[in-house]
Amino acid sequence: MLEGEFTVWAGENKVVLDVGESFFIPPNTIHVVAALSDKPARGLVVAAPSAFAQLIEATGTLNENEKTDLELFMRVSSEIGDETLGAPGDIP
Repeated sequence: MLEGEFTVWAGENKVVLDVGESFFIPPNTIHVVAALSDKPARGLVVAAPSAFAQLIEATGTLNENEKTDLELFMRVSSEIGDETLGAPGDIP
C-alpha cells in the first residue's frame, strides 16, 4: 500500500491493508480488492506471470476522468483466462 487502505478478500481471508503492507494472492484464487474509505487509495500490483499486467495495459487508462471500456475489459479478461464472478464493485 502506497496511500490509504484497501480491503482484500481472497479465498477465505479478509485483510485490511494499510500503508507499507502487502498481501499475496495465489494464482486461481477468487478475490476482490476494494478501496472502501473516503480517502484516496493507491497501491502497487506485481503480477507474475504477467497476464494481469497484459489486461491492465490493454484496458487501463492514465486519465482518471476516462471510463474503462467494459466490453474490452471482459474480452481481454476472457482471453487471459481471468473470470469475472460479479459486477464491478461487488463486495463479498
